[in-house]
Amino acid sequence: MSEVILGTEIIGKNGIKLFTRLMDINDTDSVVTVVNWAYRGKEGTNPWATEQGLVDGSRVTPEMLHSELKMDSKLIKLMVVEHIIEESVDGASEATEATTTTTTNTESGNQKRLVIGCVKIERESLESKEAVVGMLSVDPSYQSSGIGSILIRLAEREIQLWGVQESHLHVVNVRDTLINWYNKVGYVTTETTFPFDIEKNVALKEIHFVLLVKNLPLLSK
Repeated sequence: MSEVILGTEIIGKNGIKLFTRLMDINDTDSVVTVVNWAYRGKEGTNPWATEQGLVDGSRVTPEMLHSELKMDSKLIKLMVVEHIIEESVDGASEATEATTTTTTNTESGNQKRLVIGCVKIERESLESKEAVVGMLSVDPSYQSSGIGSILIRLAEREIQLWGVQESHLHVVNVRDTLINWYNKVGYVTTETTFPFDIEKNVALKEIHFVLLVKNLPLLSK
């Protein structure tokens, strides 16, 4: 797999134009929407990667994001991937659905940027030898477009830039399809588990988190 570098354009599946960058406070509404769609389900989409029937409550709130955005970026980093939508002068657009977009002017028309995914990395201290990948979310309308793979590669590269070689994931134990996907991209399921304890969320079944681990190579200098 090729590297995904923060702050660059990427051509995804079917020629979709994407851009990766750090999240800022103006992205709050878009990120809340995408995360809660990804974890709780979006009407009319396949719920294979959601926690529908397992957890009740919002997965993330604006207050949670605002708090994390104020933290040291050497300990926590929130990133988004945007779909760059080219709109011609006559108003024709390649996109049929959007949440919140940012529009800029180009010579050929307008360029809209739609947040369609996000991911977070965090570690306990500057001396930590592992970092946790979390909040990996893709707008369900873009599933099977390779966005999840782009986000995990982006997260892993930023972890490497911290000088950390061990990437961790905490996944609900009964989400077999999702765990299998992570296994395919190099994460090993361990025997380590954690109790389900996410603020303002209620488990509808007996569930817990399983630790998945991937060893990352050192970045060449």
